[in-house]
Order: sequence, then C-alpha cells, then structure tokens
Amino acid sequence: MTSINAQTDAHNMLFELTLLIDALPCLAWSAFPDGQTEFINQRWLEYTGLTVDQVADHGWIEAVHPDDRKRVGDYWRSCITSQSSGGTEARLRRRDGTYRRFLFHANSVHDAASAIVRWIGINVDVEDRGHDKRAHQSHEPNLSQIINTIPAHIYVLNLEGGVQYVNQAVTDYTGLAMEDVQQEDYRDRVIHLEDLEKVRAPRAAGLRSAVPFTTEQRVLGNDGQYRWYLVRYKPLLDEHGRVVRWYVAAFDIEDRKRAVDRLQLLASMIDSIPASVWSVTPDGTPDVVNQGWYDYTGITPEYVHSHPGAWLTPMHPDDAEAAGKTYWDGIQSGSGFTTEARFLRALDGTYRWHLNRAVAVRDPANNITRLVITSTDIEDLKIAQEELHQARAALAHVTRVTAMGELTASIAHEINQPLAGIITNANTCLRMLAADQPNVEGARETARRTIRDADRVSEVIAHLRALFAKKEVAIDPFDLTEATEEVIAMCSSDMQRKETLIRTDFADGLPIVFGDRIQLQQVILNLLTNAADAMLTVDGRSREIHIKTELDADDLVRVTVRDTGVGFNSADADKLFRAFFTTKSHGMGIGLSVSRSIIESHHGRIWAIKNDGPGATFTFAIPHGFAPTG
Repeated sequence: MTSINAQTDAHNMLFELTLLIDALPCLAWSAFPDGQTEFINQRWLEYTGLTVDQVADHGWIEAVHPDDRKRVGDYWRSCITSQSSGGTEARLRRRDGTYRRFLFHANSVHDAASAIVRWIGINVDVEDRGHDKRAHQSHEPNLSQIINTIPAHIYVLNLEGGVQYVNQAVTDYTGLAMEDVQQEDYRDRVIHLEDLEKVRAPRAAGLRSAVPFTTEQRVLGNDGQYRWYLVRYKPLLDEHGRVVRWYVAAFDIEDRKRAVDRLQLLASMIDSIPASVWSVTPDGTPDVVNQGWYDYTGITPEYVHSHPGAWLTPMHPDDAEAAGKTYWDGIQSGSGFTTEARFLRALDGTYRWHLNRAVAVRDPANNITRLVITSTDIEDLKIAQEELHQARAALAHVTRVTAMGELTASIAHEINQPLAGIITNANTCLRMLAADQPNVEGARETARRTIRDADRVSEVIAHLRALFAKKEVAIDPFDLTEATEEVIAMCSSDMQRKETLIRTDFADGLPIVFGDRIQLQQVILNLLTNAADAMLTVDGRSREIHIKTELDADDLVRVTVRDTGVGFNSADADKLFRAFFTTKSHGMGIGLSVSRSIIESHHGRIWAIKNDGPGATFTFAIPHGFAPTG
C-alpha cells in the first residue's frame, strides 16, 4: 500500500507541475537531474515551431542561434556539474525564422535529502529590454503577472516564516488584503484549529532545517468553508548555504482528499463484508481482495497478486476442474458465473461449501473493466437443507402412516372382497370336478376367475405397501388421470362408509408427467380424505366430492378437488399449508404442509379457495415433462 501511495503522490506531483509550467505566460521547461529534457510547455513549442519529439534529449539547442549554441551548452553543463542555479542570455529562433534575445534561467529543485530531483527553467524575451534601471523596472510587472497567473497559492516568507508576499490566488481565496495576510495572526485566522496544532511543530522544525518540507492543512475560504491544501516549502539559499527566504506553494487537494476518504471507506466496507470479495481484470489477474479472503484461506497478498488462478488454490480437488472451467469461461466471456465449490478453511483445515458468484463491471462504453466475485460460506445452510429434506421425508412418511389408520376399513374391504371370490371360486371349481360328470370347462373358467381375484389382491397389497413404505423418490413417466383413478378405487370403501359420493371429470389425452407417482397419489389421497372429513357433520344436503383433471391455460396439468363441506375461514387461507396448522379437532396439521412440499418439489403449486356456496376447493398444478427436485 505504501508503494502505491508513493506512486500516486509522484504522479499527482508531476501532473501539478505540468499544469503549472503549461500555464506560465512565458517559455518554460523542466529537465531531469542529468539534464535530459522532461517537459516543454506549449508556449515554448508554439514560439519555436518545434515538436515535442524534435526537442527531446538535447534537440532544443537547435532553436538557439548558431553563434550562441556553444556558450549556452557550456552554461547548461556547468549548471548540471555544479548543481547550482544560473542564467545567461542568448538568441532564440522564432517559428518565422527571426531571432530574438532571451534570458535563459535554470533553477534546481531538491528533495528532503538536498538531492536534485529536476531542473525548472524559463526563457524570458528581453529583446526590447534596455540595460538601465527603468528597463529593469519595466520587467517587474511581467514577473508579477506570471506569479499571479500560477494556479496555486504562492507565498514568500522571511526566515522566521512571516509572510512577506502572496500572489492574487491567496487574496482571492481568503478574501483578505495583502496587509491582513502579513499580520502575525494570519495563520491562526485561516488554518483549521485542529490542523494548526498538528503542523505547528513540524513547520517550526522545517523552517530551522533549511531543507524543503511539506505539510497538509485545512484553510478557510471567503465562503466560510475549509478546504484541504498540500503546502510545499522550499528555501532560497545564499552562496554559503544560509536561508535567505522561503518560497511556498499550496495546492488545493480537497477533491483528492474526499476521493481518498471515499476509497478508504469503500475498502473498509468491503473488508467488513461477511464473505470473501475480490475482483479480477478481464485477463483474470487479481485486482482487489478483501481481508475476509486472506483470513479464511490463509493465503498471502503476495501469492494472490502473483498467481492469476489464486482463487482456485484452496478449492477441494474434486471441485477444482468443473469450478475452474466455469470460472475461466465466465471471466473470458464476461458473462460472470454462479457455482458451488468447497474451500479449505485455514482456521481448522476443513473444507466447507461456498456459493461463488461473479458479475462484470462495465465502463460507459460497455467495455468490461473487471469482474467482481463473492464467495459465501454456505456449509451450515447445506447441512440445514439436508436436515430439512430428511424432515420432510419423515413427515411424508408419518402422513402416509396416519392415513393408513383411517383407511383400514377400505384396505380390509379391498382385500376381503377378492379373497372371498377366490374361496367361492375354489369351492365351485371343486364341486364341478367332483360331479359324476366333471364340468371341466366350467372349472377352467372358475380357475381363471380365481387367478384374476388373486392378481387383484396382489396388486392391492403391492400398491398399499408402496404407499405406506418409506422409499426413495422414484422418477417415472405416468398418466396423472390414471393415478387419480387408482386413488379413488383404493379409498372407495372409506368414502362409502362416510356416505360420500365421488364425481369425476377427467380430461382425455393429458400430457404425461414425470415424477414420483406414489408421492402425488399421496397428495390426491390427502385432499380426498380432507374433503370427506369436512362433510362428516353435513346434514340436509348431499355429501359430494367433485374431482377433475385438466390441462390449464398455463399448460400445467391440474387436479381439482371440490367438496360441499363446512369450508374454512377466509382469514386462514394463507395458513392452511403451514406445518402443524389444522382446522380438525384431532388433526396433526402436517398433511397439507407435506402436500405442498411434494408439489413444490415437482415445480408446481397448490392452493385453496373458499367456494361461493358451501365447501372449499383445493387445487394443485404441475408442469409436464419435469422431474422433481430433492
């Protein structure tokens, strides 16, 4: 982070320097410590007609009059060798080919260790200047104009730091006159009290050190608002290295400060997110990584920023190939990705499931600038989902067992009826064969009826065993109308006992559905049983259940069960499918809740409405061609 800040400060300083030099109303330039050209301002280029490439290195010397070139070159080399400022006069060629006399002046800029970091120079047109005092004085307004044009606050201080002169930018910003600025309490009046105390001692020490130094402080403007300023101090030394005066430039950094504060706040927020967050450039290079990722994985920033695939390093080996392909495909296409994978937690060395999402960030031109990735620990959620799945399965089993108790009579009837037929047919067959003239053909037909009844018993037992056994979900294609008819046949005796009539309205040619036949039959059985129970206390009107299958307007296969019972309170409509909510005096309140889970696992929905007349209507609808989820 320190190196990044240092680079940013250097870039900002260079940018500020470029703006300053380009804004000067004279020919100005800067050079590196070894004399190589760094920057030439626009006025210099416009005056000479040369390009930036032509003046690079020492190409600028070509604009100097041939008779003056050696002298100017010697002067410049002496400045570099002695590392001291200096000046000379020479003729400089204008773009129209004429030469005018200019004052060439170079000034060295030093760092905190007194080493030269660059040279700053100006070329001032003195062709029309005389050599008398009046001519010299006529040049002063030009110098003042230059200083007042600089887009920064310029101060000239005495040895003790007292203000001797400020440029117009200072008076315009503060609203104070020159005589006000020169008062001893000037700093107390314009610098924020908190900052005044912070910079007082460093400033005093800097003024005693005779080397350049820098401070930051908030300065009060004439609008009553404080703005942050970066203040740079540079001493003017005499030939003995003693301070003659101080030159100060203050740059408005309020907007930069706010931007930095926002970035720091954003960084703090990202680090506080309870998930791993990071971003990558379009080529997959890690960009920003929050602290959560480092803490969770134990991987260092150095490793992350030197390995484009660092995200995959702590991933479980069994997940790496599939997730890695999803990762790179999502980055290279710019479409992002969503994937689940296990990551190694450094705290305890265990792998835990994470949900990983990536979205692209685009610039105004819709170009992808980076992808932001979040990785959220969902291990506990995974465990809870598995426990919920097991609980639902257990509830479904309990519901089926409960229904079995209510259907005991129906089961006995369904089995006793074909058993009685088997016994009767067997006795008849024996009598036919024991007669003086055995009726072989009649016995054969009777045997066929016996086999038919035995098959019926076998089917009933197999169906009931499947319905009430605890089996894994079976995904099969089947006709929902046929499955509904089987449920009606199975509970017909129970409906007769409850004096309930079932009327059917089945659609022909319904699409085949894919799912668990037994589970969906459980839902139908539950709806029929609830409808019959809702009519047990009904007197004075018939107890009827209308059950209908159809393909609805949404292309879903729908089953509707309508009764003429007591109905339900409209306020309870949203509660009917909640676990343990029941309107029965002896109900468990899990039948409809389990039914909803089954229907939702088949990508469908179930709902209830109160009839305009007596009773209620329960409906479920599922898509055809879809298998249920676990």
